[in-house]
Amino acid sequence: MPTDADTLHFLDDESEGQFAKELFWRLMVVDDEPDVHRATTFALAGIKILGRSLQFLHAYSAAEATQLLRTEPDVAVVLLDVVMEREDAGLALVKTIRHDFKLTELRIILRTGQPGYAPEIETIHDFDINDYKTKSELTRTKLYATVTAALRAYDQIRKLDELAFYDRLSQLPNRNKFLDLSDERLASGRHSAEVIAILDIDDFSEINDALGHQQGDRLLQAVADRLKQKLGSEVILARIGGDTFGLMGTAAELEPARVLSLFRDPFLVNEDSMVVTATMGLTKALGGGVTGRDAIKDANIALKRAKKSRRGSFVMYSTEMGSDIRERVRLLQNLRSAVESERLFVVYQPQVNLASGAVVGVEALIRWRKEDGSFVAPDRFIPLAEASGMIVAIGDWVLRMACRELVRFQALGLPTLRMSVNVSQIQFRHPDFLEKLNAALLDTGINPRYLELEITESVAMEDADFMLETLHMVRELGISIAIDDFGTGYSSLSQLRQLPIDRLKIDRAFVGELSQQVSGGHIAAMVIELGRNLKLTVIAEGIEDEGQAQSLLGLGCHEGQGYLYAKPLLPAQFTEWYQARVANPG
Repeated sequence: MPTDADTLHFLDDESEGQFAKELFWRLMVVDDEPDVHRATTFALAGIKILGRSLQFLHAYSAAEATQLLRTEPDVAVVLLDVVMEREDAGLALVKTIRHDFKLTELRIILRTGQPGYAPEIETIHDFDINDYKTKSELTRTKLYATVTAALRAYDQIRKLDELAFYDRLSQLPNRNKFLDLSDERLASGRHSAEVIAILDIDDFSEINDALGHQQGDRLLQAVADRLKQKLGSEVILARIGGDTFGLMGTAAELEPARVLSLFRDPFLVNEDSMVVTATMGLTKALGGGVTGRDAIKDANIALKRAKKSRRGSFVMYSTEMGSDIRERVRLLQNLRSAVESERLFVVYQPQVNLASGAVVGVEALIRWRKEDGSFVAPDRFIPLAEASGMIVAIGDWVLRMACRELVRFQALGLPTLRMSVNVSQIQFRHPDFLEKLNAALLDTGINPRYLELEITESVAMEDADFMLETLHMVRELGISIAIDDFGTGYSSLSQLRQLPIDRLKIDRAFVGELSQQVSGGHIAAMVIELGRNLKLTVIAEGIEDEGQAQSLLGLGCHEGQGYLYAKPLLPAQFTEWYQARVANPG
């Protein structure tokens, strides 16, 4: 039997006192008996649990409790009577708390004076009822113990929630929480005219590299604080990536010029004044039936587009962007399948001496024939292969195929042709490139003097020390080097003079302009003159008519390739073409 000191006493007047401005736990008492309210507050008055005082909210029916929970935040524990205005009022309120209000952290302690209305075990489990007591059980000590256990559980859940759903640096919601918050707002149906935006700080990695991660972290905190202060509490703000913020609000609140203007003034970071810009991608008004996850994907697509062409500004998502992305994804998946099913193949375009017409080489070019017999243009699938990293394996395969084919051409009695093979930037900079190149030479038995690697002008001009070292290693293997698409980049003449190259290749765009009254002819002439001064062979691609060939020859160009001579050919077709050309040289 409980002692008098341990029994709940019912008072005439409720006395909660004045609460200090310290942290406290909020407890809601839901019971249709006023005596229970008075006894509960008396039993727990003046005590602290886990270092905090208690603050009480009172509801005398499930309906009244529902209204309070709509407006009162951070209720930690509900002491809930089972039977009130209806026999199932307490259990119905539990469903409202868990399902409608999504208050999963709040702890629920059921109390009843009528044990016959106890909930079933399945109900306790399904609705996360955290404790169940008859009112006669809850002496003062046991009530204290029960509430303490509930608050301890609530505190632990909140801390775990903070770790799982909040960014510790900025104290903002993280990506997962942003998804939940945006889904909740969209599901409510009251915010369908809002937009979602993603904001990315420009060149943040360089700030980290130059000033250190601590300064970078302080900058992120300063950016988060300014966004939080200036955008207001109605905008959902989250840190969803390293230097990326997610935002959700009305079109007016997230008007791009307004948001980006917040970066005009410097950020004061550890007594340093730092000026940074940001780039933004955002959706249009979301409307109904959209999930937060889908909207974030759309905003991210717009951000990527902005980072490519409008850094420091913004791009708004359009359905065409989504179609482009989906098409790229499908194409990439089909490319993987094409590699596995060997639907990629190599063709060879002849290269001739413009003066004599003699065949001096061939360029190996990759092609992709789909299952339905149609072709995918190289300028569509090669950038995808580079972006996905597949170009390394594909490039190695093309190199080996070209080397093997050259050996077969020579075995058939063809002259000692030069085999030109394109090497992408990703492939060229791969750590295993030189090893794979040497292995291809050894495995195929090709004489390296007949192999030429083509790299684009943009690749040749970047990272001078690396390029110079690597190209010298390629030359030491006996392989020649050509600069492809010359004239389309911004070459440094002093840098170009240092590179161990053998050939300049005039881009087809300038060859096509030779017959027109535009500057293209002048550029072709400049490239040829530059080649002559550097004692390099010059070859032009994309020659389609005799007039272009004669113009190039008159300018001093040495070699050429294009449809005037032959389109890219399969190995057997090239052999036939070559034999026919020898038989009829005119």
